[in-house]
Amino acid sequence: MNLQSIIVTNCIGFTMLVVLLISSSIVRQRRTHIDRLFTALTTITAISCIVEMLTFIIDGQSFPGIRPLSILCNSWLYAANILLSFLWAVYTDLHLYRDTERIRKRYRLIGLPMLTGILMLIPNIWMGTLFSLDEQNRYHRELGGYLFYLPMLFYLVYSVVLRYHCFRVHGRNEFFPIWLFIVPVLLGATAQTVIFGISTGWCSVAIGLVGMWMGQQNEMSYLDPLTRLYNRNYLDQFLRNTQKTHKPVGGMMIDLDDFKQINDRFGHSVGDAALVDTANILRSAAGSRTVVIRFAGDEFIVLEKTDAPGALEAAERRIREELARFNAESGKPYRLGFSIGLSTFRCDADTPADTFLSEMDERMYAEKRRKHSVNPAPVQM
Repeated sequence: MNLQSIIVTNCIGFTMLVVLLISSSIVRQRRTHIDRLFTALTTITAISCIVEMLTFIIDGQSFPGIRPLSILCNSWLYAANILLSFLWAVYTDLHLYRDTERIRKRYRLIGLPMLTGILMLIPNIWMGTLFSLDEQNRYHRELGGYLFYLPMLFYLVYSVVLRYHCFRVHGRNEFFPIWLFIVPVLLGATAQTVIFGISTGWCSVAIGLVGMWMGQQNEMSYLDPLTRLYNRNYLDQFLRNTQKTHKPVGGMMIDLDDFKQINDRFGHSVGDAALVDTANILRSAAGSRTVVIRFAGDEFIVLEKTDAPGALEAAERRIREELARFNAESGKPYRLGFSIGLSTFRCDADTPADTFLSEMDERMYAEKRRKHSVNPAPVQM
């Protein structure tokens, strides 16, 4: 055991996390569930870097209180491992689905392995089934300690399954690089499990969290903060990439009908809720090759990464079906209406992206004009 290298490794991990907490302090003031979870993950890891370093320093030492201190520190590390992996699964789910009610329903059951593992640390104080201390106060990992890693592996695998399922149903999200967290953690944990006496686990978690934070920063620059849809910056990048690949893309410009009346009648907070509801409708109707963008104000763009005959029209039907379902079942004080304009971007040299956007926009306003001609707005007296 090289105590000096263990101290250096954990101090590097701790320093990275302190810098991460400081740099993310402004974002964490938003007090969203995701921000709180990320703060919890970072804080637990930072504490564990220090605690693990301490366990190596006091291992085999002899002074008053050494035995309960060693048991406490090692128990923390076992509990932190399983708690961190559980919180990572929750964080992944919340990041992908943005549904706190889903978390409340699912994770009472999914959290049982985590709770069981932590409770097992209590009898371990006397039975030593997970780890034990010999007469010289030296730490020994027992067979149960290796089995303790199974729930951790379960939560990591579960997060990967969540990602695969969500991306298969709703399409790929470039800004949630889950492997930037999982790969360093697996490498570090495997090395520390196989090679007794080294300390790489918590530093590898710190590296994974820093990687995730970098991914989050990219996400913030390309996502609309209200609806969590892609924004105009992402649209510009998407269209540039489309022109390079010369792959045709179908598009829809969608505008909310009479959105100003919702704001005027119910207030801007309800208007924001209507925009979020619109985003959820579009997400529900989206397929695996669909990109949904908040273009500006109450205008949205849906892009279908295919030019298969009828694909764009089928996507429009799904959107109108989801809209009808919302109006019938939501119980909201307002009804939503969409005006939609369709076009195809074939990436020809003579067809710039602005022409594609203008064509969708014009066709969308054509539908809006037809609606107003059939149902003229009431004259204000």
